[in-house]
Amino acid sequence: MLAKLSSWVAARWSKGLRLVAGGWALRLAGTALGVPGFYIARSGLDADQWSGVVHLVWWLRELGGVAAFMVGLRAFRIGRRLVVRGRQCAAAVIDSFDALAGTVYVLYLRPFSNDADMAALNSDFPGGTSLASLGMLFLLSGKTQEEQLVRRFGRFGRVIAVGRPDELLPPVGAVRGQLPLDDWQGTVSSLIDGAHVVLMSAGPGPGTVWEFTEAVRRLPPTRLVLLIYCDAATYERFREAVAVEYERRLRAEPQAPRSGCPPLPALPDYPPLARGPYRPRYETWLGWGRLRWDFVLKGVVVFDQDWTATFTRFDPTARRWLPGLVIRRELRPVLEKLDVLEPRN
Repeated sequence: MLAKLSSWVAARWSKGLRLVAGGWALRLAGTALGVPGFYIARSGLDADQWSGVVHLVWWLRELGGVAAFMVGLRAFRIGRRLVVRGRQCAAAVIDSFDALAGTVYVLYLRPFSNDADMAALNSDFPGGTSLASLGMLFLLSGKTQEEQLVRRFGRFGRVIAVGRPDELLPPVGAVRGQLPLDDWQGTVSSLIDGAHVVLMSAGPGPGTVWEFTEAVRRLPPTRLVLLIYCDAATYERFREAVAVEYERRLRAEPQAPRSGCPPLPALPDYPPLARGPYRPRYETWLGWGRLRWDFVLKGVVVFDQDWTATFTRFDPTARRWLPGLVIRRELRPVLEKLDVLEPRN
């Protein structure tokens, strides 16, 4: 049995490496074709070239450039997805969470319904907000949203997460392990107790709400980071559900062994964007306005020693920054506070 399992893992790993290699080849080929095509087509639109629009050569060059750009972009996008699929096949898994004892790790808790969005490739446009910068699409990251999260917080320890019971291949990002079906809450409590930092995506589902109340009961407040991937309405449902669940647990359960039961922290209101309303992406690419769409990660809520909560909103409309720089700039104070935490184990 073990020999068959080892053979299956080796075959999956080999398949993953092939997919990654093929995906990168497509990405490079698409870039090599699409970038020149874009600039060839763009050069024909310069002011001093408009006198040639009546000539067949001008039209052939424009159509050829556009065709090369579109074919190259298609190959590039397929290559990005193949690389992700290959990394899924080659991803490591945790056989038992017991092996984490004595190690420094970051626990990532989230509603399972978030996994599809977190497995999507990063789509933050890197080239500004005009049609002239579309050639920069070939600089889009090949990392998924979850990989971006792991990259930001992986400096504090190995990022681990609970896997979906029915998943055939784990998403790339946090390293997955499976919970026991008969005592999943007990295992999550133990993982919270040992975690250096707990990252938790807000959501109104009963499992996530229970996990948040458990983190409040068992975790020092400065080690909890609430990730806001949801909209304002979902966040409000989360706040209401947390209040109900916490009150229920205060009546029905004994206090947590480490820290007792602190008062439930008052979660802040969901900050609106500085400028609105939302503007479709195609309008910004055509130069009709500044950035108006929102980030996938809307913000974070962090807690002081007395459980005072602060909501840091990642607002793409507030400043003239490229998307990646906005989040990096706003997240820096949060990461600096986590940097000074002492290991728990």
